[in-house]
Amino acid sequence: MLTTLKRWLGASPSRPAAAPAVDSAPPEAAPGLAEAAAEDIPLLLEAARRAEEEGLSPWVLRDESRLETLRRSLEFVVHRGLWLQREGDRVAHWQGRLLALRHGDGPVLGMLLVCRRDEESAWQLRFFFIAPEWQGRGHGARLLLAARRELQGTPLQTRLPLQGAAPVSLVAAGFRRMHVDAGGVASFEAPVEWNDQRERTRGA
Repeated sequence: MLTTLKRWLGASPSRPAAAPAVDSAPPEAAPGLAEAAAEDIPLLLEAARRAEEEGLSPWVLRDESRLETLRRSLEFVVHRGLWLQREGDRVAHWQGRLLALRHGDGPVLGMLLVCRRDEESAWQLRFFFIAPEWQGRGHGARLLLAARRELQGTPLQTRLPLQGAAPVSLVAAGFRRMHVDAGGVASFEAPVEWNDQRERTRGA
């Protein structure tokens, strides 16, 4: 009996040590959201150009001067965290963030721009996109879910046409369609309260 007990006690430490020897590849890490850099801005500008061709861009970019104005505004967001928002005949300084979805140091999968008047206001999602080579893999909803986690505690609102894949990604990320105006532009809102685990398992 004593010999058997010693054998059991002596064998128990060896079992945990054997576990790391199992040859199994770790699961691929999910892409993460991070502040975009100045060198990422051309990707958003090109996406905005493509969106304008399809009638889906929030900006009019038909000439280089307008494109340059947007470029400078995005640089202002990256470097100072401020979005230049026109209010009547003046330009106001809103809070702004330009966020990028990527695998570690890998290429940018997609980006989004959000802004708000002040700490008490909801974030306004002005534009988001997934790079063409990464589309069709659920990254649009992943980008939006990551943004909801990053900006948690504040509603996230947006308005956009019901065309294209963007509304599908919004709904998949838990945004609620509020109403549609006469021009076919829908308002969406992601509420503050949400079940983070449920949204993750639903699969962006």
